[in-house]
Amino acid sequence: MSHYGVSADLIESLADLAYAAKQPGWWQRYKSALPDWFSLFVGIETAAHRIRTYEPEWIPGILQTPEYSRAIIEKGVQVRDSEELILESVNFRQRRQEKLTGESPAGFQAVINEAALHRQVGGSEGHRAQLDYLLALSQQENVDIRVLPFSSGSHAASYGSFVLLDYSVVGRDYALAYIEYSGGAIYLEAEEEISMHRQMFDSLWQDSAPSVETEGLIKIAIQRIGH
Repeated sequence: MSHYGVSADLIESLADLAYAAKQPGWWQRYKSALPDWFSLFVGIETAAHRIRTYEPEWIPGILQTPEYSRAIIEKGVQVRDSEELILESVNFRQRRQEKLTGESPAGFQAVINEAALHRQVGGSEGHRAQLDYLLALSQQENVDIRVLPFSSGSHAASYGSFVLLDYSVVGRDYALAYIEYSGGAIYLEAEEEISMHRQMFDSLWQDSAPSVETEGLIKIAIQRIGH
């Protein structure tokens, strides 16, 4: 795992996590559709008690409907010609949502750029269903979704999306910042790196529309579909 920039401490924490679980991770059944660097992330996400994410282009993967997921996955060069891999990838994303909707769900905060609400993915009906689902998920007590409106101007995360994970293994607390790029990912564990990304997220959160206003922005996006 060293070529993903993963430290010995992180590898040790994952080994402890696997030992504590005493069984293979649920995501292993989807391993043919998951690159190694993402399987690593899912293992950590599964252990997380708090997840914070910023996404400028799309609805975050953990919040996606099957139709929305499929439309994005079909554009991927790795699975474009394999219906089996596409279906497995879609099913994986749906199973991943149990982290938010199942027993003992994680606390989840998402900042989504307003542009993502208007990018029609999966056709007009698929996009409408995704936005409706986003509204439904936002009603859960553990889920807090905010939209970063166009009117906010410049913001703290101009370089792109990232995820912050807080998790515990065998009584020890860990934090991780995850940045994905085409073909791989960066795992940041240093205290100063985590602190910087927490400050970035806090700034994005402050600039985002409050819950009621976010709901209004999503409903406006729904009304504009097909126009």
